[in-house]
Amino acid sequence: MANLGKKLLIVGVLACFVFAGLAGYGDVREVSGRMASFPFPSLLLAVGLALLNYLLRFLRWAYYLKILAVSVPLRLSILIFLTGLAMTITPGKLGELLKCYLLRDQAGIPVSTSAPAVLMERITDLVAIGVMALVGLALLPAFVSAILVAVVAGLVLVAYFSTARQDERVLDLPIIRRWRADIVEAREGVRTLSRPVPLLVASILGLAAWLSEGVALWVVMEGLGADLGFLISLPIYAGSLLAGAVTTLPGGLVGTEGAMVTLLQQMGAGRDAAAAGTLIVRLVTLWLAVLVGFAAFGWLQWSGVRRRYPKEEGGGAHESGLPEAGGGQGRG
Repeated sequence: MANLGKKLLIVGVLACFVFAGLAGYGDVREVSGRMASFPFPSLLLAVGLALLNYLLRFLRWAYYLKILAVSVPLRLSILIFLTGLAMTITPGKLGELLKCYLLRDQAGIPVSTSAPAVLMERITDLVAIGVMALVGLALLPAFVSAILVAVVAGLVLVAYFSTARQDERVLDLPIIRRWRADIVEAREGVRTLSRPVPLLVASILGLAAWLSEGVALWVVMEGLGADLGFLISLPIYAGSLLAGAVTTLPGGLVGTEGAMVTLLQQMGAGRDAAAAGTLIVRLVTLWLAVLVGFAAFGWLQWSGVRRRYPKEEGGGAHESGLPEAGGGQGRG
């Protein structure tokens, strides 16, 4: 926990520098004034759109678990999903694998069983955001190459897991032989989720989820008096997220903010409005998600949910050598 706290402190300091830099990029007083006078109804609408994003992504999570025959109580599933939002600040959201370990500890679901759901969440997010960016392809020429590479890479990865038959000899290498069964199970899970119908359903849910946050950017800029146009706001938001992903910094910090404020200005927003809009959008999307995630994690750790799934004494070994919870696995 001390190590986690140290990392969170570093991320917090970095975020403060980014926010200070944005405020300083514009006129500090003007940016602060715009944020202080931001219309409350617009703020509520933007927050509502961010919450809609979480809802749609949870539906995708629940859909994936159902396909993988992972059965857990709805309340537990919701809390675990929301806890994953706190890991938005990890590079590439890799920290969302925490959901797999929570499922293992709380409900006895092997990590290899649920990991495909987390992987496919990231892939369908990439596809969805790439589609959003492609909407404004002609408007964002500087991002054409990055968008195409991201989308193609995502689709190639999906095709690889869904159709390729990897050389089984690789799994017999001494360094990974002990995890052979788990790797095979995870690979088959990814292939199951990569079939046309699950892939289409998950991609549609992902697209709808990220569109809602793209609309939130439009709402924020409208509230600041900068009418950029609905269709322009979507690729700006998507392109900014892709730029943040390229930086590999926690939460896409620096890259996302830098790209967003630049693109907003290129599309006609004033310097102060672009800086204020970027700050508000990131507070409503990224940092709201982190706040919700940590609140859910606290609830999960200290509420009765944890006690409902006690570990059995003398339980078997976990697939990676760690003790595994003995609760109902729900794997058909």
